[in-house]
Amino acid sequence: MLTAHTASGKQVVLTRQMSPASLRDWRKNETFHCPQCKEQVLLKVGEIVIPHFSHQQQTNCRDSFSEGESPTHLLGKTQLYELFTAHQLPTVLEPFLPDIKQRPDLLVTWQTQQVPIEFQCSTIPISHVNERNAGYRMLAMLPIWILVTPRAIQSSSASVLTHRFSRFQQHFIRHIDSVASEQLSIFLTYNPEKQQFHYLSHFIHLRGTQFAVCHSVMRMKHQTVPFAVPAAPSSAEIQELARHYLTARRKYLRSVIGYNQRGIHHRFLRACYEMRIQPIQLPAWIGVPTFGQEAFTESDSEWQLLLIAAMRQTRRTQFQLDAGVLHSFVKTFEGDSVKQLDACKHYVDFLRQRRIDIYRMDQFSGGDFVPGILAGRFLAMHARN
Repeated sequence: MLTAHTASGKQVVLTRQMSPASLRDWRKNETFHCPQCKEQVLLKVGEIVIPHFSHQQQTNCRDSFSEGESPTHLLGKTQLYELFTAHQLPTVLEPFLPDIKQRPDLLVTWQTQQVPIEFQCSTIPISHVNERNAGYRMLAMLPIWILVTPRAIQSSSASVLTHRFSRFQQHFIRHIDSVASEQLSIFLTYNPEKQQFHYLSHFIHLRGTQFAVCHSVMRMKHQTVPFAVPAAPSSAEIQELARHYLTARRKYLRSVIGYNQRGIHHRFLRACYEMRIQPIQLPAWIGVPTFGQEAFTESDSEWQLLLIAAMRQTRRTQFQLDAGVLHSFVKTFEGDSVKQLDACKHYVDFLRQRRIDIYRMDQFSGGDFVPGILAGRFLAMHARN
């Protein structure tokens, strides 16, 4: 921890402006105490970990006061504290909130709102995160969680990349409302070693937990308060997102035969067989990133082909489609059926707008709808009233 009280009750906040030599001299003639349990704590000043306080022995205080923190966590908390104070915002480091018995890393007052800031460097049960958020809600507080930048991204300068998000990481993707059908999704991380914020945004689902995303880096000294929001992707970034998407599409279609042990019993392969088409020969209008596609963990090529098969079984076109067909279709997939139903409706709208003949698999076999679809998604997402 970075805060303590002296024997006289004066609060001490360790910052990087305090030299190790002066802290070593200070601790020779001063005792420090935990702000919460009042027990004596040690001021540790080493060569690797930044100066910090630590309880002398096991104590129940550890339940609400971070103990044994990593150097990355201590450094990140210090730098974030410096960021908010530099913006002249009232900021308390490691405050104890007695009503809920929680201690956020920081408590920042923005205008009239108190905002807890949590800098998370390790994976913890999501249930613990939900419990902490519930506590903040009891105090009418909306916390901001900032995860440490994943190692796979820390050294990347690419403006577009593909990243596999763990279930834990997905829990911290923020969704910002827009006037479009789709929200702007942002995954905010911080790398204390380089004092850089890494933003991942404009998520395009590929398959499973893998997404193509825009990636931007912002130095600590350039960060604003409230935190900056990524701008709409440039034309070059949209083309690069499309390239990542189409590469993943081709990879899936090429691998589905060779690595699938169920063969023709696999629903996707069975549908291809019945339509007399090889997976790699799917027309460009099957496997496109329409609104809501992340509701399916399956590749867009898979669930969209299966939807086409279900529609063809009715002997109708997308212009004659009965809503019951879509409701029955989504029941065959795991996941949120309401969101999946919405995704299906958007895909059917795409087929209608392009006047696709779903009974002709040779139509638009060499076309490329992806860049135009992505441009339309982001244009709508960033539109303003």
